[in-house]
Amino acid sequence: MLFLSFFNELTSFLFGISALAFLGFATFFTPKSKISTGLKEFFFGLLIYFMTAGFVSQYAFFISTGVSIEVLTTLKLLMMVCVTILFLMASSEILLQQKLSLTIIFVFISCGVLLSLYTVFIAKSEQMYINVGTVLPLIGFLYLFLSFISQTNLKKHTGHILAALAVFGFIEQIGLYLFLGIPTNFIFTLGLILILSASYFMIAMHFLNEEKALTEENLIKTQQDIEDIIQLSPFPILISKLTDDSIVFANHNALKLFELNLAELSRYHFKDLFVDADNRKLLFEKLEHLAKVQDFEILVKTAIGETPFWLMVSANTISYQGSMALYCAFQDITARKLRENALLNQVNHDPLTAIYNRRYFEKNVKTKIDQAHKFSQNFAILMIDADYFKNINDQFGHKTGDKVLIELAHTLERSLRPDDIVARYGGEEFVVFLNNVTADIAQMVALRLKDAVSSAVVYSENGTPVTWTVSIGVAPSGISDDVGVMIKMADDAMYYAKEQGRNRVELYKPQIAQGLASKQPQKEQVHPVFAREEEEEISLLDGIETSHMEE
Repeated sequence: MLFLSFFNELTSFLFGISALAFLGFATFFTPKSKISTGLKEFFFGLLIYFMTAGFVSQYAFFISTGVSIEVLTTLKLLMMVCVTILFLMASSEILLQQKLSLTIIFVFISCGVLLSLYTVFIAKSEQMYINVGTVLPLIGFLYLFLSFISQTNLKKHTGHILAALAVFGFIEQIGLYLFLGIPTNFIFTLGLILILSASYFMIAMHFLNEEKALTEENLIKTQQDIEDIIQLSPFPILISKLTDDSIVFANHNALKLFELNLAELSRYHFKDLFVDADNRKLLFEKLEHLAKVQDFEILVKTAIGETPFWLMVSANTISYQGSMALYCAFQDITARKLRENALLNQVNHDPLTAIYNRRYFEKNVKTKIDQAHKFSQNFAILMIDADYFKNINDQFGHKTGDKVLIELAHTLERSLRPDDIVARYGGEEFVVFLNNVTADIAQMVALRLKDAVSSAVVYSENGTPVTWTVSIGVAPSGISDDVGVMIKMADDAMYYAKEQGRNRVELYKPQIAQGLASKQPQKEQVHPVFAREEEEEISLLDGIETSHMEE
């Protein structure tokens, strides 16, 4: 019988410890909430409350060791004071999310200590001792109950309702003992602790959901604020998804720039705005390596048009609406590009005929020759000169002479392939680079050019038709790869054609150069400054502002 009693006590003890351990886990290791501090204070209060019950059950042992009943009773009442103050502190944290005032704590502890001392050493009333030891924790439980059920919108706080029911169970047990003398039921108490533990988990989950909802709300608000700021930006701004390239946001300036329909924004794709797919590919390659690209030039078009225009874009990847997106801010640089192209055109083109000039020819033909060698291809250079051009100027005037040069240049361009290069070399001389041709084919092309030029007609100021012919020298590859040398070879062949009667094509031969050299008179000594002046190419646009040229 004694063994059975001991076994029951041990089982109850183990179950009680397990229940308190589970409650401790629910208190300290569940996700934090606004009332986590209050729940911890409640747990410590319960722990002391149950420790006090265990302490009272061992009164006989302590008395046998010589401890007086007054000391034991005082200790119990002081422990109840601690329990109550912890419950009150927990109530303040749970209901108001703020700490209990130190003044209230001090006043309550002082009153509790004085009441305990009065009960034990002055009143010496057993009933008063029982009442004080029962009423003190009852006050704390009542405050806790009111704290749990006083939450706003209680229907959504299931955890608080469950905790309030558990606390009400403790109040009911204390009330039954205080008014009816019915002792506490261990199983019922164990159940209350487990219910309280479950309520802690539910409270923690509720606050997690609230924080998630608040975070999402703040995210939406922040995103809206960002969009409002972007809308006020003086620059056109687009945001497109990286997953499918669809445009998800465009401010007013971007809508206007790209002629986008706001109501149908999602059907547009950023790639559709590019004129050159390689240009877009290069932009994304830079983004992969740098994550941010500044001042990158792109050629784009509107969503409904084909007219290209230039933009400078600054782009980087951002998180937008829960996914990775590309943020792009644009600046229209079309006017600047036009100025740049106009200046480049002035540098590389002849101002009268609008074809390439000598500078461009000599620079780019060297690259063409290198490419021809790489692919083992032949090539040739032609030197073309208008016959008796001075007579045309003298007879019809310089305006008609300019018309002849312009028509001559355009006739050459129309008669050649896009891969060939034709340039005005100076005065009435033109030079041509023929790519991937043998000497025989180059001579055939030159004959065709001669015939095409002789068929061209311009009209003088008084309406008289003017025709002219050209002499052409052909310098095939194989003798030299130097651009200057080949031009000299073609020039020699062209002069030989003039000697042979003009309106002819002559293929360069070494004996031509030897014959011309023997006929040339000794050059006069010229000061280097003036010699340089003769060689320099003079542009008719020198000194003219770019804006005038654009007009």
